[in-house]
Amino acid sequence: MTETVLITGCSSDLGIALARRLLASGRDLTLIAHSYSGGARIEALQSEFGDRVYPVTADFSDAASVTAMADEIAAKFTFPTQIIHLPALRLKYERLTKFKLDHFRRDMAIQVESIVILLQKFAAKMSKSEAARLVFVTSSVTHGMPPKYMSMYTVIKYAQLGLMRATAAEYAASKLTVNAVSPSMIETQFLEEIGDVAVRMAAGANPQGRNATTDDVIGAIEFLLSPQASYINGADLPITAGASC
Repeated sequence: MTETVLITGCSSDLGIALARRLLASGRDLTLIAHSYSGGARIEALQSEFGDRVYPVTADFSDAASVTAMADEIAAKFTFPTQIIHLPALRLKYERLTKFKLDHFRRDMAIQVESIVILLQKFAAKMSKSEAARLVFVTSSVTHGMPPKYMSMYTVIKYAQLGLMRATAAEYAASKLTVNAVSPSMIETQFLEEIGDVAVRMAAGANPQGRNATTDDVIGAIEFLLSPQASYINGADLPITAGASC
């Protein structure tokens, strides 16, 4: 039976790396690749892997757009057997006194409200599949004292973590497992707006003297999607080289 794996935010650096790993893994799967508006990265995946990649587009800050995407997936595949949830606005450092509520609401919609809509559509059906998996990518800011000037990002990631655990509890008796990985800073285009000095400081503070790469993270996600992780539910796995646990 062909599995259907939905990666939300697939056009991100992490999403593309994970998509390539899964498509090259030998698994019999169709990848549902979500992005905001398609683009060259999704087209490159299609060129390489053909009809094993099914592109979908949606503005995750708009509930109606997310609902329309969910309806399209339901019409084509009934439901995805696995979902990896990645999308977020690019990281910015800002003081709490300059907290921009409009930006916060948009990012909350993208990171939290969107996956609620998808789960309302698909979770009950997913829960009957042996391969059913949901993986959130949260952040190491939810482990211990968070960095300064990241209040908006920290609040949203705690909201994701709470949703992950609530969903894991609700479906604990089913076949659906719900888990998260919480990486420390990953050097991707997500960091473009915070400046090189902050990136270097984060690397210097890490026990290995470097920030994470996409390869450091996707192996953990791939494991949580696998049959070997069928007895793991509600877990939050820090990917931090020991900086937090």
